[in-house]
Amino acid sequence: DRCPIRDKATPMELEAGTRGKKHNRTVIRWITRFHSFLYRISNGVIGGLFAGAPQMLLTTTGRKSGKRFTTPLLTLPDGPNLIVVASYGGQAEAPHWAKNLMSNPQGWVQIGPHHWEIRAELADEQLRERMWPVFCRYYPGYVEYQKLTDRKIPLLVLKPL
Repeated sequence: DRCPIRDKATPMELEAGTRGKKHNRTVIRWITRFHSFLYRISNGVIGGLFAGAPQMLLTTTGRKSGKRFTTPLLTLPDGPNLIVVASYGGQAEAPHWAKNLMSNPQGWVQIGPHHWEIRAELADEQLRERMWPVFCRYYPGYVEYQKLTDRKIPLLVLKPL
């Protein structure tokens, strides 16, 4: 199966795996900040597309610190909602932005010059099965990320408020 779908995840909880790729968090933070800076000053002209899919900036509130954090993410629309992948590059745990949204589902999105508030929830299995292959077609790296970890990489639904 070119784009594997695993079956395991509890609604409203992010599954943690026992294996996965390790990343240098300092490098990831620097790249994220630089991408976000370029995106903001250009209103998405720079950094607004990745693999033919729109990139957005997602701002969440830290579950421990209460500070706001912004992350650029590939996103696909599903009706009025946006769908994002919580892959963290195949690491054993979910990305911090996803953990933040599970703790406090309120966030903010920027696509191009447009900003709005959202409320996040985990995608149900039916939506995941429909959208996961679409994400994998846009960015085949997701297939590799899923192979690197034993957690089921979740999709999150961002609903406009």
